[in-house]
Amino acid sequence: MITIKKNIGGKLFRVTAEEYLKEQAEALIDVIGNIESSKLKDKFKVQIGWNIFIIIEDSYGFNIVSPDYSKNPFSESTNDLTIPLWIQLEQGALLNRLRLEVEQISFQDKIVCAKEVLSIDSIYMERTSEHEKGDSGWYIGAVNESITDDELEAYYAYQLLKIRPSIIKTLALPSGYMAVFEKDELKVVLNENDIDVLKKYNE
Repeated sequence: MITIKKNIGGKLFRVTAEEYLKEQAEALIDVIGNIESSKLKDKFKVQIGWNIFIIIEDSYGFNIVSPDYSKNPFSESTNDLTIPLWIQLEQGALLNRLRLEVEQISFQDKIVCAKEVLSIDSIYMERTSEHEKGDSGWYIGAVNESITDDELEAYYAYQLLKIRPSIIKTLALPSGYMAVFEKDELKVVLNENDIDVLKKYNE
């Protein structure tokens, strides 16, 4: 675990995370440091990608914290930013690989699933543009739909971190896209024209 410190505009910012996320931690400080200085006060919140970062002012300067996904992110926070920075890294790497722009999703957006589908090896994920606020647009079903029934269940996006973390990287894909997983391996990413862009950019 490392703590990155940077003085911006006379204010010391701190980010703590696992060492392999040093580059992401430094980038986060730069983004927050570029926010209008009058807004940077104790308990100021800013959403960047999936996560809402919170600035906590103390005697040393500004400590950047995050909702705590290992507990209850709606009521508890942590200064260990490993999880949100890892999510940004994973989602960004996939989007860059596929040459796509991010479509935002928040940790508190809902994902609709066929009941108990997340325990099945072969699943598909499809994102639609027609959805209400607080809904991600994602639906997760079984590739072999005959092994599931018509019942649905919904999860907050952050809950997938514990249930099936391998699919987190696909959640920033645009509407109209579909992803297919076999266990934890991403096998296919289809665009709105049913072209497998994962295969296309692996060639």
